[in-house]
Amino acid sequence: MKILEPVKFRNLELRNRLVWLPAVSCLADEVGFVTDPLIERHVARAKGGFGLIDVEACGVLDRKSPNLLRICDDKFIPGLKEMTDAVHAEGCKMTVQLIHYVKQSVRTGWKQAVEDLSYEDIEECKRQFIDSTIRARKAGFDGVELHVAHGYTLSSFISLLNKRTDKYGRNTEGRCRIVTEIMEGIRKEVGDDYCVGCRISGEEFVMGGNTLKQTTEIAQIFARAGMDFISVSAGGKTEDGPWYTGYSGSRCMATANLPYGCHVYLSAGIKEALREIGSDIPVVVSGKVKDLKHGEEIFEAGKADLIGICRPALADPEWITKQVEGREKEIIKCIYCNGCLVRDQKHEAVNCVIADKVAERNAAGRN
Repeated sequence: MKILEPVKFRNLELRNRLVWLPAVSCLADEVGFVTDPLIERHVARAKGGFGLIDVEACGVLDRKSPNLLRICDDKFIPGLKEMTDAVHAEGCKMTVQLIHYVKQSVRTGWKQAVEDLSYEDIEECKRQFIDSTIRARKAGFDGVELHVAHGYTLSSFISLLNKRTDKYGRNTEGRCRIVTEIMEGIRKEVGDDYCVGCRISGEEFVMGGNTLKQTTEIAQIFARAGMDFISVSAGGKTEDGPWYTGYSGSRCMATANLPYGCHVYLSAGIKEALREIGSDIPVVVSGKVKDLKHGEEIFEAGKADLIGICRPALADPEWITKQVEGREKEIIKCIYCNGCLVRDQKHEAVNCVIADKVAERNAAGRN
């Protein structure tokens, strides 16, 4: 399979085209430091055969959020370095997803709008991303991913729902300005030999939000700004329901009723838009990739360059190796019940409920 062969872009040399996508684990401690269980989680997937692990959302700002991994201060670097060293020892590369979020209240549902952010707020946000990228490199990460998807700050800027009338709004270029300025600042600090990519929602799935019509143009703008890869997610907006409860949320965490490959058309559309401007930066697909054969079909069709997997490998860290070794019947299969999401919403350790039941049954059998 070609997706199991090595690939190289910017400073990344991956042993294959399989990416474990970022998903909040709630395994950081209350302050945001790396813990042993968090390291163990990623080492298990590295041993399981992934070429790249993109670490869960890591906060670039010091704002309250329970058990969120942090990179907003130098004090977090040693723990992060311990994690990257452990993953690198298994032959796997590691990037980290950098996240910024506006003020909000889970209790009342109030959320600060990007229209309310001052130029001073925007400059601070930009600086936080730039400084966190510098820390990421010091911590041994092979690159960073800017979180420009779902309902977070950068995503809210690039959305059609952004109604700012100044230079950070008005049109697609203006709405993308904060991200392109962050890219410019990062390149000034870390140079051109460090991988910087982003994750975007290919469609937002809310009334008046971005569709593929807008995101193809956004992808072209980001590619011209120097992005090294674009990872394509979907939905995740809170306009139709708080924290992954509405339709947009269900598309982000694609549910059992949706078909396999439900978002391949998004990565395919963005891939085609990049070809139109002569860009060959990798596009990462996500959204219920059924198995390695399915991933190979997507790659061979030119609809994506890297195959993103999340919940199936949460259920079974050996999801890759068991297929390669012909042990498919041994795989603990994700059924897209989103029990993991329920745990996330309770700020509990985000583990697969199916895998836990299998472990309990096996433990009972041994006793």
